Amino acid sequence: MDPTQPVMSGSDQFGGYFQWLDANGRYNPLATRNPVSMLEQRDDRGEVKRHIGNVQLDYKLHFLPDLRANLNLGFDRSNSSGSTFYPATFAPEAPNNGRRTQYEQEKKNSLVDFYLNYVKDLTGINSRVDATAGYSFQKFENESPQFIPTDAEGTPLSDLEPGLPTNEIYRLKSYFGRLNYVLLDRYILTATVRLDGTSRFGDDVRWGTFPALALAWRINEEAFMRNSPVVSELKLRVGVGVTGQQDIVGVSNRYFPYLARYTVSDNTAQYQFGNQFYNLLRPEGYDADIKWEETTTYNAGIDFGFANNKVNGSLDYFFKDTRDLLALISIPAGTNLVNELVTNAATMETRGLEAALNYNVISTEKLNWTIGVNGTYQKREITKLNKIEDPNFEGYPVGGIAGGVGNNIQIRTVGYAPDVFYVYKQVYDEQGNPIEGLYADLNEDGVISEADRYRYKKPEPDFFLGFNTNLTYGNFDLGLVMRGSVGNYMYNNVYSNNGAYRSFMFPGYLTNVSPNVLETNFMNYQLFSDYYMENASFLRMENINFGYNVGRIFNEKANLRLNANIQNLFVITKYNGLDPEIASGIDNNFYPRPRVYTLGLTVNL
Repeated sequence: MDPTQPVMSGSDQFGGYFQWLDANGRYNPLATRNPVSMLEQRDDRGEVKRHIGNVQLDYKLHFLPDLRANLNLGFDRSNSSGSTFYPATFAPEAPNNGRRTQYEQEKKNSLVDFYLNYVKDLTGINSRVDATAGYSFQKFENESPQFIPTDAEGTPLSDLEPGLPTNEIYRLKSYFGRLNYVLLDRYILTATVRLDGTSRFGDDVRWGTFPALALAWRINEEAFMRNSPVVSELKLRVGVGVTGQQDIVGVSNRYFPYLARYTVSDNTAQYQFGNQFYNLLRPEGYDADIKWEETTTYNAGIDFGFANNKVNGSLDYFFKDTRDLLALISIPAGTNLVNELVTNAATMETRGLEAALNYNVISTEKLNWTIGVNGTYQKREITKLNKIEDPNFEGYPVGGIAGGVGNNIQIRTVGYAPDVFYVYKQVYDEQGNPIEGLYADLNEDGVISEADRYRYKKPEPDFFLGFNTNLTYGNFDLGLVMRGSVGNYMYNNVYSNNGAYRSFMFPGYLTNVSPNVLETNFMNYQLFSDYYMENASFLRMENINFGYNVGRIFNEKANLRLNANIQNLFVITKYNGLDPEIASGIDNNFYPRPRVYTLGLTVNL
């Protein structure tokens, strides 16, 4: 909305709120809306009732005290309902005499876990055995009826019957076992295996077997190092394991992707018989052989501690090989009932290094101060995208942006990280200002075309960083947590979608323009320019807390503690948008993280 225009119009039309009108004095649906009207004339009411319960029983067998049985029962159920109401005076809904929409949803999550655990010290051979075997079952349900919108007076806005209710159900079932074996208190073997089944896949591929094996050597327990005055802990670790993934997100057919099915068309795709219009049943695409996505992880690490663990930490290297990755891919025309299908098509490799270091700076009876830092380096690379390899395949465009229709700013390509940015290389003048519409001819064919877009930066960082410290002095305590990332980039879609003087040329109304246009002087939108790529590395003060333990009160019957807490205190970054931490790497419609202040009082009886 143009900031020079008043919020209120001074008339009774549209509830008194200013709106852009066309030449005939009618509301202009193409113009920007009055944001105050959108807030004040919208009545959105909802209610959620949630019930969470858990019962855990642990029983030690009398005839075999080394064996115990554990049963865990849990449920999580929520019922929500509500409505959104716009009066007849709300300009966009004035032709409908207002609008009221309803919604309801019931979600259920039920859990049953049972396992047997056997722990035995075998003193004769200086060993310890810890074995576990169990069973787990989980059921997820989601039910939602459909409603026909009505006008402000309750008259249906459509003669059609409500659509079929949503009824989504899927189940997970698992059998698992684990063996921990310790020899001479320094050689450690851990072996696990899971047999997991999901209702998302067909009978022949429903079950997946996922084993893991790990070895550790506590070197500090060896005779030559046991009494070392310097080294208090030194352990080497290696491991390999396979994990399974069955979640499918971002598509409608995520519960039964292996089944042939029909769906009811929406009201824009009906067939006419006489004067009556009918919704159609349409066949959907499916993959009868869709199965578990599997990731094999190899890792090696070392844990260390010095000077009675005054300084301690760890260093880990990991490599992950993900196979049969569940992805939405394009398929040849005529091979299925759709042009895009979720299937096991991609593979990806991930490698990285993790490090953590803790230092107990001061440790006395009254004063204690500890500092901890950690960091992770990670690199991911797509190694396969299609079931049939094509060396000329550019990749799948992803990352939809505002501005135009169907525009994407990212791409998934073999040999690159997931969702790298796919942009034109901006050309600048001698003063460093971007030249509108002028990009580098990267393929040197004399023409600027789609072929000149290049893969530039990525949304995920190269490094993740963390810092924490805790200080206690008498009854006072202070703690803070900071974290950050390095190497992550952001596409500033707020700038690119509103950064051109052309925004002032829409007939009959004015729209919002980003102040960035004063730096670029772009007349037309340059959505795919790498000018809008920004380094989004950051350091965030995640949490800081202060507490004071008052002590015993009420004749020593209770303990009182006071505390204050601040979340998201500040962010240090060069990024110009609202927040440098957006997982997709596209800053478009992000709700900023709030800064939260909390005061607390705790009484323990």
